[in-house]
Amino acid sequence: MNEEKLCNAMELTGLFSFARFRSRPNRFLANVKLENSQESVLVHVPDPGRLKELLLSDSEVIARQDASKNRKTQYTLVGVKTGSIWVNIESIFTDEIFHQEYHKLEKLKHLELIRSEFTLGRSRFDFLTKDTSSGKKELVEVKAVTLVENQIALFPDAPTKRGARHVKELREALDKGWNAHIVFIIKRKDATSFRPNEKMDPRFTQELRQAIHKGVKVTTALCGYDPVKKREISIIEEVAVKTDF
Repeated sequence: MNEEKLCNAMELTGLFSFARFRSRPNRFLANVKLENSQESVLVHVPDPGRLKELLLSDSEVIARQDASKNRKTQYTLVGVKTGSIWVNIESIFTDEIFHQEYHKLEKLKHLELIRSEFTLGRSRFDFLTKDTSSGKKELVEVKAVTLVENQIALFPDAPTKRGARHVKELREALDKGWNAHIVFIIKRKDATSFRPNEKMDPRFTQELRQAIHKGVKVTTALCGYDPVKKREISIIEEVAVKTDF
C-alpha cells in the first residue's frame, strides 16, 4: 500500500483527543476515558452498526470535541484503532468523502455530480449524477464499510432493512430507465477485496445479488485514514468485489 501523502486528501478539522474505550450503553453512546484523565465521559457514536470487532475494552479511540447547546455530549467518537491502523466510523462523513473524491475512481470518472439527496417517487437516493458522454442520469447510493476480516471488507456489520430496501429501489429504478450504482467506501486501508456479509444479513446479500444480476453497478473504494500525523482521509484505490455469493 502506498504510504506517501494521500493525493488531494480531505483535511480533518476540529479538536481531537485520544481516549480509551470503556463501554457502549446503547447504539449512539459510549463511555471513554480521555487521555490524561481518570474520569470517563459519554461520547456520541455516529455509526449505529454493531462495531463489536472494533470497540473492544481499552481500545484506543479518538474523540472530536463537538460542544453545542443542542447536544447531550461534548464529544463524538470518530476513530478506532485496530492493530496498527485507524478506522473512521463517522457514517455521515461518508457522503462527503464521495462528494469530494468520487472522480478518483475509474468506474465513476465519466459521471458529473448533479445533486445530493435526490428523491424519485417514494425513494430517496444519496446522489443524482449524469453520464458526461451519453447524458443519461445515474442514481448513486453510498455505503460505509468498517468491518474487515482476513483482508475482506464486509457489509453490513449488523442487519440493515434500510440498506436492503435501498438496493431493491436501485434495481427497480433500472426498469424506469435509470442507471444505478452502489459505492461501498471502506474507511480503512487493510482490505484487498469486498463481499456482502451474508452470515450477518442474508436478505441484504440476496438483494445485492439480484441487483448486480439486473445491471446495478457496484464499486468499492479503499480509504487511507490518518487522524494522528497527517490528519486526513482519502480514497486511495478501488478493490475487487468477490462474486462468489
